[in-house]
Amino acid sequence: MKKLLPLFLLVLTMLCWAANFHITKVTLAFYSPMGVATWRFFFGVLGLVGIMYFKFGKKAFEFIFSVKIWWYVFLTSFFGIFLTIYFFNFGLKTTSAINGSLIIATSPAITAVFSYFFQRKKLNMVQWLAIAVSFFGVALILVKGDLGKLADLQFEVGDVYILFMALVFSLSQVIVSKYLVKIDATQLTTLSSIMALVLFAVFSMPELLRVALPGSLSFWASVLFMGFLGTSFAYTAFYYCVMKVGATTSTLYMNLIPFFTVVLAFPFGEKLFGEQIVGGLIIILGILFFNVAKNHQGPWKLKGLLKR
Repeated sequence: MKKLLPLFLLVLTMLCWAANFHITKVTLAFYSPMGVATWRFFFGVLGLVGIMYFKFGKKAFEFIFSVKIWWYVFLTSFFGIFLTIYFFNFGLKTTSAINGSLIIATSPAITAVFSYFFQRKKLNMVQWLAIAVSFFGVALILVKGDLGKLADLQFEVGDVYILFMALVFSLSQVIVSKYLVKIDATQLTTLSSIMALVLFAVFSMPELLRVALPGSLSFWASVLFMGFLGTSFAYTAFYYCVMKVGATTSTLYMNLIPFFTVVLAFPFGEKLFGEQIVGGLIIILGILFFNVAKNHQGPWKLKGLLKR
């Protein structure tokens, strides 16, 4: 049961982050990318502080970390939250939720490359095949079964922003996996979110003082969702999973985001096609294949796995 908990949490996290693609676009119709990020993390930090107090009580904020650990927490905040959300929000100003989710699906491969250079972690042939299978499922969803449309993808400024998001987010997961595995996931999420909130507030301060806040109910409902579920819950769960199963396995689950993005697009008036369901099943197959391959390391075990 304990082994299944991180996998279950990863699926829920990807569902929340897939919803963020659509909900963020709702908020961006009312407010600027930096302003949206600031209010999202304001409520996110409130939720995290509540989780911290519930979990640790009066000792919630008694931290005894070395200067080196504080530095890595800041790097996690800077790359994994501040730059990630910066590129995410600005990217969704000009690109679609579906296009963004396709680019985000590169995170597992990017994380694997970073892990090779910074942690000397190698992937066997079966794991690489599993990643390729997952990417095939992603592609099938996003081109509606017509793989010839892949050549017609248009990379605008928004697409480039999302690609940078995938890069900095993957880098942050390697930092967590290598240097911060001994820190409680809730503490790490809360501290990094507070640091990110300060950065967002500083850079958006002129706008916060000059521009009136939106009065739309849909705006505030969306911000609350992103703050409490898309931030407080999702980041806590994800960092917990990175510490338990590693950065490469955790980011592989990001291939579920395009599938959930398509499913969640249905309430917004978009049709769901059979090839998208098939693509989602292929993604899940790739994830399962990757986990099986991970548990059969070594030449003789790998040969045994391939014979089954």
